Amino acid sequence: MFTSTNVFEKNRYDVSREPEFNRLLEILTEIRDFLNELGYLSMGRDMSVLRRTGVVSSSIILDSATRTMESIRYCCMNANFADAYSLLRKFRDDLFYYVYQFAVADKSDFTQFVEINDLSVDEKNIWDWVHNQQNDLHIGSVLKCIASHPAAKKAVQQYNLKDSFDKLADKLNNYVHSNGYLFYNESFNQLIQRKKVKEKCDEFSEAAVFVTISFLFLVVLIRPLLIMSCDYTDYLDVGAAPPEDSQYWVAPFVSDFLCKHKHVLDENCDNYLKEKTGMQI
Repeated sequence: MFTSTNVFEKNRYDVSREPEFNRLLEILTEIRDFLNELGYLSMGRDMSVLRRTGVVSSSIILDSATRTMESIRYCCMNANFADAYSLLRKFRDDLFYYVYQFAVADKSDFTQFVEINDLSVDEKNIWDWVHNQQNDLHIGSVLKCIASHPAAKKAVQQYNLKDSFDKLADKLNNYVHSNGYLFYNESFNQLIQRKKVKEKCDEFSEAAVFVTISFLFLVVLIRPLLIMSCDYTDYLDVGAAPPEDSQYWVAPFVSDFLCKHKHVLDENCDNYLKEKTGMQI
């Protein structure tokens, strides 16, 4: 007997037997697990202080992005690339909003009292976000603020990040707004018939890794201690003196992820981070 449930179950079953999808899901799982570990590592270190707003913790953003990646995995288990790309845009927006909060805080003198209406545009965005009333903030404004940060400005230019972000934004928007028949969900069988399975999996994998590596690259430039290993604080917790320069030691899982995927951004981006931050990646 025909049922719609059987159709979707068969679609998932066929996807599960396809090596290209299995490779894609492995990468997405790796990204999810990396961000989950980064969330635990950075908790308590990812707080900012801004004028009028006060202390802002960004940990909820990173946790949400991790859960969004899990939702993306489930979309890909069903070969629903349009949904996966739509969620990837949210994933990108959340990760870079996380960086944005640090960039804004670094420009905000929290010792200076001002009226709310006298806050800068970026400071007012964070104030509105804390009070659940932020409106009409576009990713372009977020990226522009990050790119103007003294620690990131040169890197954005050197690695041509603006053009890369613009190209990715066009692709994500095409799927979010269904800007043509190519940007809709379709069944696994249709992908097979059009011989698009490998192309679709490769393109999505590259986009997901690029977003994650670009985020990691920029957040390390602006807040390098977020990736510091726990050794330094562990010594302090037991009342012992930390080894010399141990504040520059990097959690191994961060170094492993960056070294594995750095080619998506640039083969030398890890050396650039070492030079600019002193972190021993």
